[in-house]
Amino acid sequence: MTNSKQNYTVPFAIMSFILFLLGFVTWINNILVPFMEVQFKITPSQSQLVSAAFFSAYIISIPVGGIVKKFGYKMSVIIGSIITGIGCAIFIPALNIGYGMVLGGLFVTAIGVVVLQVAANPYVLALGSKESAASRLTLAMAINSCAAVLAPIIGGFIIESQDGVKVVHEDMAKVMFIALAGISIVTAVLLVFMNLPAIEDDAEESTEGGGKSAWSYPHLILGFVAIGMYMGLEVGVGNYFLNYVEFNVEGKTLDYAKNILGFYPAGFFFGRLIGAGLLKKYEASKVLLVNSLICVGLLALFFINKGNAFSVWPLIAQGLFLSIMWSVLFDLSMKDIPAAAAKLGSGIICTGVVFTGMWMFIMGKVVDGTGTLVEKVNEVTGVKEMVIDPASCNYSIAYAFFFLFYAYIIFFALKGAKIRK
Repeated sequence: MTNSKQNYTVPFAIMSFILFLLGFVTWINNILVPFMEVQFKITPSQSQLVSAAFFSAYIISIPVGGIVKKFGYKMSVIIGSIITGIGCAIFIPALNIGYGMVLGGLFVTAIGVVVLQVAANPYVLALGSKESAASRLTLAMAINSCAAVLAPIIGGFIIESQDGVKVVHEDMAKVMFIALAGISIVTAVLLVFMNLPAIEDDAEESTEGGGKSAWSYPHLILGFVAIGMYMGLEVGVGNYFLNYVEFNVEGKTLDYAKNILGFYPAGFFFGRLIGAGLLKKYEASKVLLVNSLICVGLLALFFINKGNAFSVWPLIAQGLFLSIMWSVLFDLSMKDIPAAAAKLGSGIICTGVVFTGMWMFIMGKVVDGTGTLVEKVNEVTGVKEMVIDPASCNYSIAYAFFFLFYAYIIFFALKGAKIRK
């Protein structure tokens, strides 16, 4: 591995773009949830299967770590880009076929994203000194946040509110996924002709740590759980935000919710820029602890004010402090992991993302339980059936799960990340 900074500029830029691409595909799920509710006339918990289908693909992160180990970072990113493009292409006809095929397309897309995620994160950590690894990954994730800011803006073209009624634009959704498919495939083709420096680790450090497996490091396993808890926070804010504002905040509409939701990922962008600097000066675990405690305070402020217009801002503000958590949790989990075990370790940590779909579905079922049943005519069969009225649901109750998520992350910052054998 070369030590020249000059050689790291291009690969760092490429990995940052990859993180941008997977970030957009991930964050657009926040818009797809209400879109699918209207498109297929389903309940809130059923619409959360969007998240379940997407994030359940992270269950393959461990075998993907083996793929990265075998083929290397560059080829893995090419493979991930191609699979992502195929998944996006499946989505296009799926809208006319049925919800099941939409979920299938999202699952395939997510497989590609998993490959990109498992390959890109440790590669960024390896492009420089260990001391600045958390700062470097946080900076790369700031680019990811740009996609998060863009996603709700683009999403505004596929769903809108007209006289208080959600209206979806199927053709615009197809155009968006055609563009994503094209960008993914073109990225893969361009990468074939690009020269990325290899990270030569296995041959040189295969005996480091006594040849222990990544599974033998308790802080890495605890980090895998921490990532699962963190993803419940990152995704949960956006997934329930639109419905919370529209149905539970007096005097506010879906259009208002969409307009201000962009401030949430914007907080990630600015938080990561600031965090990249802070992490060069302060210990990562301490930054994680402080940010988690601030978020608990914001969450308490939300529940004190739930139902009024002010309550949306403590939810939005969490983005600023959540911003550094992925990179810090990843870095703390990978500390003292020998290079020979790093690729499998990355796969183990990224598998924690699979918790996301489970959390979103459970939270959706709890929200369903707060709603009332109304009789409606099924537009397809013409049969009357009892369905949950979305407007009657208490969406704020989903955010009560956040206290559990923050409690674990605080434990990890104080104790879990420091456990060594």
